[in-house]
Amino acid sequence: MDSSKKEGGIVQLVVVLGLITFVCALLLGFINAVTADKIAQNNENTRNEAMAAIMQDAETFEAVEVGEEWTAPEDKGQPTISGVYEAQAGGETIGYCVEVNPSGFGGTLTMIVGINTDGTVAGAQVTAHGETPGLGAKAQTDPNWITQFAGQPADGSLAVSKDGGTIEAITGSTITSRAVTLGVNTAANCVASLG
Repeated sequence: MDSSKKEGGIVQLVVVLGLITFVCALLLGFINAVTADKIAQNNENTRNEAMAAIMQDAETFEAVEVGEEWTAPEDKGQPTISGVYEAQAGGETIGYCVEVNPSGFGGTLTMIVGINTDGTVAGAQVTAHGETPGLGAKAQTDPNWITQFAGQPADGSLAVSKDGGTIEAITGSTITSRAVTLGVNTAANCVASLG
């Protein structure tokens, strides 16, 4: 067999695969540009709906600035905070909603945690996750599980029962349960730091 034919076929294959890859990359970039605004709007709507469900008496939610220690913590195991919102009713602050991102079993969870001004957890809601369907996904889909956070002290000391706390873990999903609990604790600590 002639080696020049063999080399020509390989070069042709590399060029064709390179062109296919280039076209696919262009298509993905175009689709991302077209859908980015809609995705951002959907995420904002989901956040607003979760805040309204947790702090039902709130009339408005005003964004509050927080320090880099919350938005980009040095400890990589510490959840990041995407936003803090002051819940107001009748011109008075009734609490805060915190968008926090702890790491679960299947990746980062996005959740909203409400903290009342009396120092208790108003509630929590997982708005996005990559957890295992039927197991860790219950953090979002099982309303009976997530409601156990409401009324708990917002002092940053919550823990799952396996760790000596009062929060019952989702069966088969201790890592996810710990992540949600860490998210609630982080939100509570952030709100406490606001003064």
